[in-house]
Amino acid sequence: MKILVAYYSSTGNTRKIAEEVADALECDIEEIIDLDDISGAEIKHYETDDISQKPTIIKEMKNDPADFDLVIIGTPIWNTTMSAPIRTYLTQNQGRFNKVAFFCTAMGIYFEGTFMAMKELGGEIPIATLGVRAREIVTGTYKSKVKEFIKKIQ
Repeated sequence: MKILVAYYSSTGNTRKIAEEVADALECDIEEIIDLDDISGAEIKHYETDDISQKPTIIKEMKNDPADFDLVIIGTPIWNTTMSAPIRTYLTQNQGRFNKVAFFCTAMGIYFEGTFMAMKELGGEIPIATLGVRAREIVTGTYKSKVKEFIKKIQ
């Protein structure tokens, strides 16, 4: 099975999970780059502003999701939903996914609503989902969740 991990990360937490999933599955990985280039203190404002509900401009992707059997999409949760770059990626590629799996990183617990919104926007029911809280990354307690996620995919 040909797999792509496509992710957006503003603080590095989502990147960490994306890299671990890609390594475990020995698959392709591609970061989604937000050309609005937010960082630092701007992230806090961006996460709580209505802009997280709207698309943004992302860098052109090297990989076409239609070329993969499965695309695993990772996002931080902003203002109880997916990040703006993931919203844009899903919108731009609606109907191009064969199968999808989703993962989110968050300070809180808004995983299910985010997965539902990603499913609706991407047009595909995920074969697996993974929600990881920031404190689980800090303490290293997320690893068993990642292993379960990988098992569901394989």
